[in-house]
Amino acid sequence: MEWTDYIIKVAALSNDSAKLWFRYLRKYIDKCGYLFTLQDIDSLCNNYSLTPFQRITLKAAFEEGSQTRQHIISLNNKVDVSNTISLWEEFKNGSIE
Repeated sequence: MEWTDYIIKVAALSNDSAKLWFRYLRKYIDKCGYLFTLQDIDSLCNNYSLTPFQRITLKAAFEEGSQTRQHIISLNNKVDVSNTISLWEEFKNGSIE
């Protein structure tokens, strides 16, 4: 299966969910680059199997420095839960109401 075929398939699966759509895109876009050629991107952005939202965000995801791209890349970052654990402990001990 080609990359573009996979993206078209997952676009249908995530039709009404931006969160799910971005989670699929994060598999192909990271800090170091992406797995698509410019021809692939153009082909997908002109494919009407994708919703207008998906086409617009897909195009923005490949624009260097765009907020959409930064958001997708941030989905690959590990989360620091140390503050969450300490807050939970404070809540359990009654320090936070």
